[in-house]
Amino acid sequence: MTVRPDEPAPTIADPAPPAAAGLEPKVKAKPDAAPKPFLVRAFSLTVGQGLRLLALSTFAGFFVLAFDYAPGGTTFDAGGAFTAIIHRALTALGWAFESFWKPALAGLVVVLPIWAIWRLIRMPFRKS
Repeated sequence: MTVRPDEPAPTIADPAPPAAAGLEPKVKAKPDAAPKPFLVRAFSLTVGQGLRLLALSTFAGFFVLAFDYAPGGTTFDAGGAFTAIIHRALTALGWAFESFWKPALAGLVVVLPIWAIWRLIRMPFRKS
């Protein structure tokens, strides 16, 4: 390729800007947005997350109430335990249709502290 003296020399084209290459960040932070308070970041829930937490609490509550959990019990019988589990599981299903709120509250006693501790542990790794 020859260059005439009155013609400017060819230049190397600039690389494509990041937006054209599809490399732009997907989420842009607002420069004037104040950071959310710690408690809001740690414990805020969407409706779906709240419903999942309620369902998990209810499920855990079925076991807490159906098996008459007593942390002070000292004896254990494997055969009796298996029979009791089957009998109480069937009884718990019937009972669950009558009173939904009791297992939900009993499960919350178990699930809510675990959930809160988990959210606090994950706090340093969350983006928002």
